[in-house]
Amino acid sequence: MDFSLNPEQQEIQDRARRFVDEVCMPLEAEWPLSDYDADPKVMAHLREKFTEFGFRGLAIPSEAGGKGAGTVAKCLIFEEFKRSWILFGNTVTWSAFLDPHPALWLAPAWQKEKYLQPILEGKTQYHICISEPGYGSDVAGIETTAVRQGDHFVLNGIKRWSPDPFHPFTAASYLLVYAVTDPGKGYKGISTFLVDWPSDGIEVMNVKETASPGSFLGRVADLKFDNVKIPAENLLGELNSGFKYVQDQLNRNRTVIAAGNVGSAKRALAIAIDYAKKRESFGAPLADRQVIQFRLAEMATEIEMSRALAYKAAWKIDQGMDARVEAAMAKAYCPKIACDVMDRTIQILGGVGVLRENRLPEAYFISRMSQIAEGSVEMMKMTVAKSLLGAWG
Repeated sequence: MDFSLNPEQQEIQDRARRFVDEVCMPLEAEWPLSDYDADPKVMAHLREKFTEFGFRGLAIPSEAGGKGAGTVAKCLIFEEFKRSWILFGNTVTWSAFLDPHPALWLAPAWQKEKYLQPILEGKTQYHICISEPGYGSDVAGIETTAVRQGDHFVLNGIKRWSPDPFHPFTAASYLLVYAVTDPGKGYKGISTFLVDWPSDGIEVMNVKETASPGSFLGRVADLKFDNVKIPAENLLGELNSGFKYVQDQLNRNRTVIAAGNVGSAKRALAIAIDYAKKRESFGAPLADRQVIQFRLAEMATEIEMSRALAYKAAWKIDQGMDARVEAAMAKAYCPKIACDVMDRTIQILGGVGVLRENRLPEAYFISRMSQIAEGSVEMMKMTVAKSLLGAWG
């Protein structure tokens, strides 16, 4: 068993660390509480530097136009990214977190040229449309339909939790829509479609702000598809294979979310350690008190446990192994530990910890949201339990 990084992975980690320390950290003091209030020129600069540092397409196979570095490498960069408040909300890094859909790796040349290559070049981003008003974790129950009519499909339904497609920071050039193409087959009757944005018949409704204004999901909306016609060739992958595709992508995304939360927890622990050393109470630094020492030790131990879970899942994905259980474990555990570490950091800092200038409350809510996004904690536990009980192979 070898826990060391190979030379390529080490270089990627070092590069991500430099990006955070040299590009992001100097901007933190002036960064607004909400990414949506950031200077567009500064945001554009960050995205340009992000591309310049070579972070796009890391986990995508080289034969598909990516760098072929794998999921472990992607986890390494997001663990580093989450050390910076600027990158906590993914507004800068969303198109790298949300790598092009795995089915696009093997897509026809024209689909790659139109929908894959611009993502790899950092020229655009896309939104995934899975959840609906009545269906979140229950992907197999979605009701949006795609009916074949000659040389096109007609989409009807409502999708929920889309990032605000009108805001320049979260704008997209296309949507990845999951819809029912064979109602009689259950989860085996769901397909995936590439839908250009904007398109006739798509209405943005119910734009709302979440408790994490600094995140990519700080402003969300419903998208209503009313007889939206899309060319039949915009079917992504095989007909009725959408559920398989979404599970593949969710496993990857869940693992990266887990690793990102490891980075968030590490930043909070560093703040707690620094404050405990400097803050004196009753004539001695907080760090001299055993209760604080034990709390810091517990936080550090839990972070290491989180990291082990996340990277085992990433390693299994890179080996082509079934990582559903490990990804679910990491997704359920790592965000929870990040929230716990931030909560205890706030407690150590006392009143200073709840000052908005310290960003800990915002960071906490972003990690709290990640206990829901891409699969709730409860659904992750159900996945693990089904494996233990032999409910699926």
